[in-house]
Amino acid sequence: MARDIAARRHRTILERLDRFESITVEELAQSLDVSRETIRRDLKALSTSGLLSVVHGGAIRNERSEAPFTSRRTVNRAGKELIADLAVSLLGDGMTILLDSGTTTEALARALARSDRKRLIVHTTSLENARLASRLPGARVFLIGGEFDRNEDATTGAETLRAIARLSADFAFVSVGGVDPDGRLTDYTRAGAATRSALLHAAEQGFLMADSSKFGLVLPSRIGSDEPFAGLLVDQMPPAPLAAKLVECGVTVRAS
Repeated sequence: MARDIAARRHRTILERLDRFESITVEELAQSLDVSRETIRRDLKALSTSGLLSVVHGGAIRNERSEAPFTSRRTVNRAGKELIADLAVSLLGDGMTILLDSGTTTEALARALARSDRKRLIVHTTSLENARLASRLPGARVFLIGGEFDRNEDATTGAETLRAIARLSADFAFVSVGGVDPDGRLTDYTRAGAATRSALLHAAEQGFLMADSSKFGLVLPSRIGSDEPFAGLLVDQMPPAPLAAKLVECGVTVRAS
């Protein structure tokens, strides 16, 4: 219980820094109704994780980013492949699908390239996913436009959101940065969360995907909205407390 309460405070602190870039110990103590000593411990823990920098009287925002894409590919690769196979099993020939640029989505694109699915229409923000999907027999592949992010090898920004808003698809599959202890599905940045939320909104059935390394990870930007999505695809069921929180949030979990 104490760990869950601390995680909620940490998420609130990160959300405020994402909005305001700096915050004081006094402001946080008053708004969260805890002691200044508790807030200082929270800030120290978040600083140790590289999520903020402690300054005199408070904290300032760090640029939060994931590890380089090439290194993320190696994290729980087997789990991501299990999720990818589960996603492929949901698809039939001739469907239209949307893919984001995450490493789990790339595993899905590779699984699709090995599958017997035919005549798929694929829209993606990822250059690599577009290349992989083009191997499918009879596939039509569209790269969603926007500003190019060389760290993600993908498009992003306002132009990307406008392009997604014009799409309609059977399925969307997007990667999750973290599944926090309250069952919230989150990302490192507002831009990433906005892109993934838009992809979910543009599909009849939107699935998020998170391998077990993402369980319990607290990140500042929430993916999705109050609208329901089809479910969360995972390589293994989350621990019981987290699974219960996901149920409370109305999230249907499907394990491979």
